[in-house]
Amino acid sequence: MSTQPLLSTAVPMMFHPTLVVDDLPQATEWFQRVFGRRGVRWEEKYDFSKLKGDYPKEYSIFIHLGDVVVDVLSPKLLALPEGKKAPYPEGQGLTDIAWYTEDARALASYFTARGIRVRDQNGSLVENGDLPVSNLADDCYILWTLPEDTGLTYEFLEMGEQHREFYSLVGDPRLNPSWTLPVASADDPLGVVRSLHHTILTLDLDRAERLYTCILPGRVIRRGTDTQWGAESVSIEFAGSVLKFARPQSDALTDVFTGEPTETDSYVGMTYQVLDLERVARHLTQQGVGFERVDEAICTFPAETMGVRWTFVENARP
Repeated sequence: MSTQPLLSTAVPMMFHPTLVVDDLPQATEWFQRVFGRRGVRWEEKYDFSKLKGDYPKEYSIFIHLGDVVVDVLSPKLLALPEGKKAPYPEGQGLTDIAWYTEDARALASYFTARGIRVRDQNGSLVENGDLPVSNLADDCYILWTLPEDTGLTYEFLEMGEQHREFYSLVGDPRLNPSWTLPVASADDPLGVVRSLHHTILTLDLDRAERLYTCILPGRVIRRGTDTQWGAESVSIEFAGSVLKFARPQSDALTDVFTGEPTETDSYVGMTYQVLDLERVARHLTQQGVGFERVDEAICTFPAETMGVRWTFVENARP
């Protein structure tokens, strides 16, 4: 089996993590109050005249957190054709990571040739790169990997050129070639500087490393022990983001949504660099958000923060 890496230009950067929530209005208010970030609605992201008319548009918002865009969605609001079920679990938590790609059909073919199965938007397996156009628009293509093969579900979006200029205005300013990371503003309640890494618990570090350094052109930047999770870890830089895969020393993994033992990966949290940890502590306390201090970090309790362990540090080391 070939392990020749894909050209790095084929996957330029992360599109978004996906955060599933029970109550979208409640989550919208929470991000405004706790992070000081408003939710970006669908009508701000896309020119609707260029989309398929029946595509559901009121089920999610985008939250911009430094250099990460989080897709916050409620499956309850995702209206699908009769007989179709939203491919999201019940409950709250992070489900997958989506990436931009310049050629989704070529990528689908590339993955399947290397033993990684992919599905289309309707849940059908894709063979030989025969990826249908998306339900969003005729010039957009979307694929998802199967977690049985990649540990976590990974989405890849090819966005048609006609959407990008409008989308870059509010939906994702990072698509503008002149975009630079904003400086943390004085009125940012948490003083977020940038994302440091995304934490994914796994029982198979070799699988994660093979995916992101042999099949995709990432690179290992650190190995060590993650004391927060009591786990052996490897941090991989890929397409401008850092993924920290951590294998619990107990060799046991619990599904974020069901609480049951699982062999698939669990996306459990995001870590951000901030200007001042004490500023974070004061604000979280004022907002009634519980947290603990671990080493030199402040970490929220997932059960209280939509299934996510939000971690804040001053040290920029990922």
